Amino acid sequence: MINPLRILRQRTLPNGASPLLVFNGNKIVTSQVIDADKAFKNSDVFAIVFRISSDIASCSFNGQQYQTLLNNPFKLMNPYAGWQGVMIQLLLHGNAYVIIHRDNNNKASWLERIPTDDVELTLLDNAEDITYTVHFQDEREDKTYPSADILHFKLVAPGSDAEQYTGVSPLISLAQELGIQNNSKKLTLASLIHALAPTNVYETPNAITDPEDKEKIRQAFEKANTGANAGRLMVMDAGAKLSTLDVSPNVAKLLDDTTFAQTQIAKAFGIPDSYLNGQGDQQSSIEMIRSLYQNALTMYIRPIESELTYKLGAPVKLDVTSAIDVDHQNELNNINNLAKSGMLTPRQAFSLMLANDILPGLTVTDEDIELLNKRSSTAMKGGGTEDENNGRPDNSGNQSNSQT
Repeated sequence: MINPLRILRQRTLPNGASPLLVFNGNKIVTSQVIDADKAFKNSDVFAIVFRISSDIASCSFNGQQYQTLLNNPFKLMNPYAGWQGVMIQLLLHGNAYVIIHRDNNNKASWLERIPTDDVELTLLDNAEDITYTVHFQDEREDKTYPSADILHFKLVAPGSDAEQYTGVSPLISLAQELGIQNNSKKLTLASLIHALAPTNVYETPNAITDPEDKEKIRQAFEKANTGANAGRLMVMDAGAKLSTLDVSPNVAKLLDDTTFAQTQIAKAFGIPDSYLNGQGDQQSSIEMIRSLYQNALTMYIRPIESELTYKLGAPVKLDVTSAIDVDHQNELNNINNLAKSGMLTPRQAFSLMLANDILPGLTVTDEDIELLNKRSSTAMKGGGTEDENNGRPDNSGNQSNSQT
């Protein structure tokens, strides 16, 4: 039964830039999150975020009537830098916000990326809409936009009461891993400092307690065995002893264990760690790792496609091939395999190659296609073409001729 006394009021939603306030009884508990700026200074997190954001920013956008907008959406920055900034916010905060500026005909004319810290979300009464109040950092006054004028990209919306309209970053699952890794690095640095300083010990034959006398002996020994005297025969007092301190094996082992969290960080972002550090197992091929990475990118491409399609009112697709297959080798192999299997005619194969600019400068004539058709037909029958056997070198390198 509906509670008639229930009051539905507007409320503020988390924007992803600050910790969530969770009510537990009469207490306010701050949810466990990681400061995005500090996390970005972690080399493993930086490598993953930079890789994902760069590859998605390199994707080709296909947006039908909004193609012009998607090709050059931002002012004061190129499309690559703009979309990369959006993806970095999305990966670090779980949310990214972009204002849709419209012309007099209410058509989207250009986009403006807004930092996560500058956005305030409000859920209106009865959940009719979500408004976005932007606190501009320039001379513009604060302005409130309806949800139709804001591209709100989000990751992993948990669905709980406070988070059903906003996303969370994969960093939320790395609180313990990053904490352990940071403490490990601090411990390693401290161990190195104490293990390597001092490096040598000089024992005098007589007990010396006066600090000034110790300093005089240290300076005299360093002067006699460093600088221009380095490498010369060392003369020591009778009974004196010189020993060298080595790095403790425990410290050396600690250095090997400092990267243990890299695999966990890659797992949280859904990226194969072998694709990032180039150390795949012996059973993994380059093509397999590339395929796994391409599939992993779809989890970040889908939020972009879905939000653009929803807010612009036209289908928008991202082509990741241009970002992953830079040299078009994978695409060329696929076209070649389809042509060999007969699923593509030579003309269709050439058309795909020309349309995608796989081989720049390639020109194809009707005679080329006819010749290729003859070769394909003969190859399927198991024989050679007349052109292949006439005037071409055989396996021995001699010229063969059909005329005697």
